[in-house]
Amino acid sequence: MYRRIEHAMDLPEEWDRLCEKNIYMSRSFLAFMEKVNPCNQSYHLFYQGEKLYSCFMMFERRFNLFIFTKYKINVPMKFVYLPLSVSHPSIIWSDDKREVNEILRRMKGIKIIINVDKEELEGFSKGHYLPICILENRWKTWEEYIGSMRSGYRRRIHQALEKGKNITYVELKDNREFTDEMYGLYEQVFDHSEYSLEKLTADFFRNDIAKTVLLQINQRTEAFVQLIEDRRNDMLIFEFCGYNYQIAHEYDLYYNMLAYISRYAIENGFRYVQFGQTAYDAKMKFGAEMFYNYYLLSHSNRFINWLIKRHNSFLQYKVTNYHFNVFK
Repeated sequence: MYRRIEHAMDLPEEWDRLCEKNIYMSRSFLAFMEKVNPCNQSYHLFYQGEKLYSCFMMFERRFNLFIFTKYKINVPMKFVYLPLSVSHPSIIWSDDKREVNEILRRMKGIKIIINVDKEELEGFSKGHYLPICILENRWKTWEEYIGSMRSGYRRRIHQALEKGKNITYVELKDNREFTDEMYGLYEQVFDHSEYSLEKLTADFFRNDIAKTVLLQINQRTEAFVQLIEDRRNDMLIFEFCGYNYQIAHEYDLYYNMLAYISRYAIENGFRYVQFGQTAYDAKMKFGAEMFYNYYLLSHSNRFINWLIKRHNSFLQYKVTNYHFNVFK
């Protein structure tokens, strides 16, 4: 049996149980996203008898299908994806994908499922999406972690820490105190992004699931980082950040952010740090590994779908394979 529901707060309790390992798919967070980023969200549920076995969240928006190229053609698209740029999927499915496939293929226009791994669907083209950087924590202390690095990588972190020695890290006690000035730092990062996927509103950063840490210099906030402590998956998630580009080099702000995140994860006993889907070279120099990530793309028109399949390699992200021998 298949059901479509229009509002997150109308979802049954079974939704949270099925999605319990995906922190972004809880009913409460999805309801929050409807308020801060409304984009015609809908929720799709699949039952075997009375048991919910698969589900996905979808939103609709005009978007540049050629985002990983120099071309720009905005077209209406249906996204099986969270309406914020994170590396989690918005679909939970079982080994039997026939009903999910049938419902998706019935929908008119372009459908894209983002952040999939090994999954494939009949009638959908598969292509590379932005990879994910993850650091596996094998250390008990920050000193042990730094000491395990080869000299060049260890020296680079020490150089950054020296530049940032006057940075004070202050945790925001309540995210409702997130100011428009802090949001301006996020906008600077967004405006400098190579791929501008989803611009969030200031109200998003006033959520109650993230930890916001301010980087202050002379008592002035020059950067911030938002982290999510996902204890169910033993993972610290680097969600979003913002910083002042005018002084970024002088204080090595981004490298100091990564150092803070790595240290926080080690000292708080997280097994994994999910560094996200940007700035791969910097993150891999901290010892993170790159994991391939994919999308599934289809169009309801057979001819257009044939064109997509034929030219899919042109649409996908061109993965650069970095090679860093960070540890001894």
